[in-house]
Amino acid sequence: MGADVDASGYLYTLATVGMSFAGLSVLTMILRQMLGGQMTKFDTFVTRTWLQLGFMTTFGAILPPLLILFGDAAQLAWRISSGVLAVILGSWALTFPRRRQAANPTRLPLQVVVFSLAMDLAALALAANATVVPVTRSAAVYAAAVTAILIAAGMLFLFTFVHWYDALIRHEQPKA
Repeated sequence: MGADVDASGYLYTLATVGMSFAGLSVLTMILRQMLGGQMTKFDTFVTRTWLQLGFMTTFGAILPPLLILFGDAAQLAWRISSGVLAVILGSWALTFPRRRQAANPTRLPLQVVVFSLAMDLAALALAANATVVPVTRSAAVYAAAVTAILIAAGMLFLFTFVHWYDALIRHEQPKA
């Protein structure tokens, strides 16, 4: 039970960071508009992506402690949480390239391909955690996968942020 308590504390912190990330994403788009950038279909897609990842991180971080509160055995709670988040993240990650192409039909930058693959791997890790990972490692694998979602979202944010603001400094509309 000690590891579950430690994991819960970490996940609560992760939930806070996930919500902060979602808020920062919205503020970034507002700042971009204030600096003269126009919201395009692609900008809307990117903002929605950042918000989805922030909320996915937050949901993933609060789900296991919630299930444990309902009296589920801790190990069952980790497995159920892993399965639920694997389905959510997996379906999101598998459709991401298609949704991105619909918003911006240019070639995917290498950073976006790496991000997409990282999300696929995190979903696979969660699916494995729900089914085959040894019981003693369930909390660690789950926490690592949720952390990976947030880190990948942050890297995508930084990539896009630099790209957009570099284009604004040069007074041109960003291409992708």
